Formats: sequence, C-alpha cells, structure tokens
Amino acid sequence: MLQTLTFFALAGLCVLFALATLFLRNMFHTFLAFLGALLSIAGVFFSLQADYLGAVQVIVYAGSVAVLIVLALLLINHQSGDLSRTNLWRHKWLGSVLAALAVGAALFGVIMYTHVTGWPLPGETAGITPLPYTEIADGLLNHYPVAFEAMAVLLLAALVAAVVTSKPDDK
Repeated sequence: MLQTLTFFALAGLCVLFALATLFLRNMFHTFLAFLGALLSIAGVFFSLQADYLGAVQVIVYAGSVAVLIVLALLLINHQSGDLSRTNLWRHKWLGSVLAALAVGAALFGVIMYTHVTGWPLPGETAGITPLPYTEIADGLLNHYPVAFEAMAVLLLAALVAAVVTSKPDDK
C-alpha cells in the first residue's frame, strides 16, 4: 500500500515538474523544473525497487545532462547575463500536445501488444529473475568496451565544443 502511494506521489510530482518545464518563462527556472522531473522519475524507479535504473537516472540524466544544460545556459546571452529573454516561443503547448499524443499512442500500442502476446504485466513479474549488477557492469566494461569508450569520447567532445563556443570573439 505504501509503495503504491509513494509511486503515485512521485508520479504526480513528476507531472507537476514537467508542466512547470513547459510553462515557466525563465530558462533557469525551466531547467530547475526539468531537473526536478528527472529526479522524481528516479524516485519512481526507486519506489518500484529498480535501484539500478534509479541510480542510472540520477547519475546520467540528473547529473551529466544537467551539467550540459548548465553549460548551455551559461552560453546563452553570456554578454548580458540576462536569462529571462531566452524562452520566447509562445506556442510550446502545440508541440507538447503532439508529443503527448504520440507518447500516449505508443504506450497504448505497447500495452495492447503486451496484452495480446501475454508478456508479463506489472505485478506479474514474480517469475522473472533480476540480472545482478555485476553482470551488467561486466557487460558494459568487458563485452562492450568500444561503445562505453565511444560514449565517453562523445561527452568529452561536447565539453570541448562548449568551451570553444563560449570563448569570446577576438573581433
């Protein structure tokens, strides 16, 4: 019962943060709401006993992506320092409604496919044995090291590009 209440509280908090991300006008406040949505999604994972996914959500998304967004915020209007004029598109709701409809249709399709094929639904997963953390780490570091290193190089390239872009022009 407590797990269900926790799940719905965190899911509701995630929805509130997502709506704040859409409707706030200041870019920094939008970033903070987005970070809150990412952390509440991690809380949902933790409430469902998916500790590994929750930790990955915190480290990768709430950590790494947040750092990249902060770098982007520092690059926007870096001469004036004014972040309040960075979110000027007034029709964000149209894209949001279209994205929500697309995600809803995809979820409905997955649920219907799951129902037809007989895949286990939430609550019916008692027969599935979880994969130990050591096997996941072994797979990342021993079986797929090229993909792991490519991801690290890509993040390094993004950081170098942010530093080069933020340098003032010598003109």
